[in-house]
Amino acid sequence: MSNRGLIIALIILLIIIIILLIAFLGLSLNGKIGLQRWNAKKSSQVIFDNAYEVSQVEHLEILSTAGDIEFKESTDEKVRVVVYGEEEQELKVDLNGNRLKVDYSQYKNKKIFWGFHFYINDIVIYLPKDYANEISVKANYGDIRAIDLENASMNIKEDCGDVVLGKVKDVFVKNHYGDVKIEAVENKVEVTSDCGDVKIGSLNIIENSSIENSLGDIKIGQTNEIYIEAKTDLGDVKINRNNRYAEVVLKIKNSCGDIKIEN
Repeated sequence: MSNRGLIIALIILLIIIIILLIAFLGLSLNGKIGLQRWNAKKSSQVIFDNAYEVSQVEHLEILSTAGDIEFKESTDEKVRVVVYGEEEQELKVDLNGNRLKVDYSQYKNKKIFWGFHFYINDIVIYLPKDYANEISVKANYGDIRAIDLENASMNIKEDCGDVVLGKVKDVFVKNHYGDVKIEAVENKVEVTSDCGDVKIGSLNIIENSSIENSLGDIKIGQTNEIYIEAKTDLGDVKINRNNRYAEVVLKIKNSCGDIKIEN
């Protein structure tokens, strides 16, 4: 029995080492640690700059391989797209049936691991703060940041990088490596994270929601009257207030890390 226990312990240790190595590689490619920082260079060249009427854009879709994606407040109540990069032909921007698609996923650098000619191509989207439509983002390497968009629904898939959002109505996030930070959610939240902390300032959800993390802490500030089902395999769970009679349920699951609700 002792040999069997030792083997199980070694397998668990090996799995943890593999997870940490994958996280290290992902963060190095994203420039969050020094190993690859010198390899990446932010492009300062604007290859696309165009504005659209809000009524034209009922759905906004962003695809990116390498670079930050940022949502800023527009000053003219229009939807404006600004893209920085080196190869204009690798960018596709298309408005079709009130769906605006910004596709920079064609950018493939075969020498990404050696860093030769590796440019980070940023995408900046200017939106009115009352924009009330759907936004979907799929990114490989780079941070995603957004202003308060409390009437919008955001669907984000991120391989490596932080997701930092202001107030949002609905948010759906799948992130592999990086922190997820959200100021406030007003309706529904679904977050799945493999490696990184999840922090939400306040929740006022009226639909059942869920947060799941594999490696990292989960921390939430104020909440409305909801029932919180929280479980962690390795770590502590602290919930200040919990209403088991509430109709709305927030399920929180963590594999390795603390869960703290400060409501």
